[in-house]
Amino acid sequence: MRIAFLCGCAEGGKDGVGDYTALLAGECERRGHGTLRIALNDRYVTGAKRGDGTLRLGAGMRWSERVEQARKAVERFGADVISLQWVPYGFHERGIPWGIEKGLERIAGGRAAQVMCHEIWIGARVGASPKSRVLGAAQRAVMRRIFRALRPGCVQTSNVAYATLLRRAGVEAQVLPMFGAIPVTGVEAAREEGVARFGMFGVLHPEWRIEPLLGRLRGLGKQIVIKHIGRTGTGMLPEIKRHGEQPAERVSQFLMEMDFGIATTPLALIGKSATVAAMLEHGLPVIVNRDDARYAGVDIERAPEGVIVMDDRLLDALLGARRRPPHPRLPEVAEQFLESLAKSRAATP
Repeated sequence: MRIAFLCGCAEGGKDGVGDYTALLAGECERRGHGTLRIALNDRYVTGAKRGDGTLRLGAGMRWSERVEQARKAVERFGADVISLQWVPYGFHERGIPWGIEKGLERIAGGRAAQVMCHEIWIGARVGASPKSRVLGAAQRAVMRRIFRALRPGCVQTSNVAYATLLRRAGVEAQVLPMFGAIPVTGVEAAREEGVARFGMFGVLHPEWRIEPLLGRLRGLGKQIVIKHIGRTGTGMLPEIKRHGEQPAERVSQFLMEMDFGIATTPLALIGKSATVAAMLEHGLPVIVNRDDARYAGVDIERAPEGVIVMDDRLLDALLGARRRPPHPRLPEVAEQFLESLAKSRAATP
């Protein structure tokens, strides 16, 4: 099968969806499938830049020119199926790329299509502001137009909350689990008696709060060490030791040295976090201390395997938790992805 991936940006380490697409495409290649990655709104290049299996189209180019170059590239490549890796803000600064559906339809040229919704629309949370709800309605309208234009045989997303919201909007979406962006290359380190090490990875948003989590962790009766690696964001606190951005190999070793991971993503959206996926793949039990993203009628019945929710049973859960052997998810996710593409092709006239 020959797969053309469409995303916003392909600058390594600068765009989460772009990195996700590169890893997934690489795994598909290893399984004998041809791939082409096309970045349709790349802010890190000027004009068109071609690389090994990649076409990057600068955000400063006219949209009609980007569409035409992408269409020709897909035609030359001989794609059997189009995979749109969708996130609204990857294609427009406000997440409302009006008219994008016509360009995507032209690029796809009637081929079978799959859409992976990394993000959907804002304003769906309980208590969202009127401005967010209005903007979200526009984003939802854009998505509906894309679905009508591409007629995807398969729509996927990374978590139950998004799948439920898409279903309410008339789109049946499957859950395709997230895989980590950091390959497991590190080796487990010796443990220091009387010390509990907690690792954080990725941007720390200001919505995340260290209390009351830190106070509860002190109940373990051990020295509590919290370290962070990666881009800090705006929510960094003095109680957290910073390591800054590091190569993937160093991040992997960092995760292997920790006893637990701490997520900054809300419980309802934990499935969409590539950093949480990376911690789980490295065998870390992961604590979630945010439950502030609620969606009307969407119930999260239980936490995913390996995830510990901060509640009155937190200390018992931590005392009973153990590191698991590392287990990269990418191969099994790629297998599920390829199966969905095969079904999409079969369903396309």
